Amino acid sequence: MKLFVSRGAAPNFGDELNEYLLPRIFGERFFDEDPSTRFVGIGSVLYDRHPQEVRKIVFSSGYGGYGNPAVLDESWEVTCVRGPRTARAVGLDPSYAAGDGAILLNLFRDRAPLKRFKYSFIPHFESLMIGSWPEVAARAGVHLIDPRSPVKSVLADIEASEVIITEAMHGAIVADALRVPWIALRPVQDSHRNKWYDWAEALDIELRPTSLSPSSAAEALQVLLNRHPSGRIATPLLRLIDAPFKAIAAQSLRRALCVEPCLSSNKAIDRALGHLQDAAFKIKAKYA
Repeated sequence: MKLFVSRGAAPNFGDELNEYLLPRIFGERFFDEDPSTRFVGIGSVLYDRHPQEVRKIVFSSGYGGYGNPAVLDESWEVTCVRGPRTARAVGLDPSYAAGDGAILLNLFRDRAPLKRFKYSFIPHFESLMIGSWPEVAARAGVHLIDPRSPVKSVLADIEASEVIITEAMHGAIVADALRVPWIALRPVQDSHRNKWYDWAEALDIELRPTSLSPSSAAEALQVLLNRHPSGRIATPLLRLIDAPFKAIAAQSLRRALCVEPCLSSNKAIDRALGHLQDAAFKIKAKYA
């Protein structure tokens, strides 16, 4: 079967975890290039855009509100999903809610990592494309982790941090799995917000995200219009008036440093690991 990875205009840490982590769980030879069966894994990818004629094996996937949810007919085989909101969206029993597959990184974590950063900030990869977050992070005095970087690099920086402040959902998921305390920042773009609760509820986390201000005029325009401004508008014209947005965004990021970090309970992590490993075992027993 072929491993499905959602990819857009830039690499995204959460999506790229599929190719980094899942061969470690299922075996290096488990996935091939046979397109007749599609393995649908980590990410908000349980939507209706998958080809109907292809068999879909679902492992820990989520529905994020990006389009319509998948209609689960005979071409779908679901072992588990990310959380209870996904289960409801696609008409499954709540018992299918296992947690995000990236939680399995807990099995490979460094038990005594060297800490090099007090605070590290992970913006959403789309925010980096039109925002001014590297400069804002520098002003706020926090280390920036770019989620478009190679997976190994992002993982190393997360483990080297004492606290993760993140607008990217998989920044929180992975930090939590690696037992690094984290602070949730409400994504600037509202379309990325609801999926956080799906994962959090699977781990009994009472999510209380902190607001984050737009870091550029283009980002503020995106929020106002609820869509990306065109490159022609965003690049030369809006950059001329970015200064106040950078200053306000740096203040909002500094305020976030005062929030009490979060971490799921060991009991919740162990429960999720057990559910995910059981689901992986069933898939391997049937298809390996």
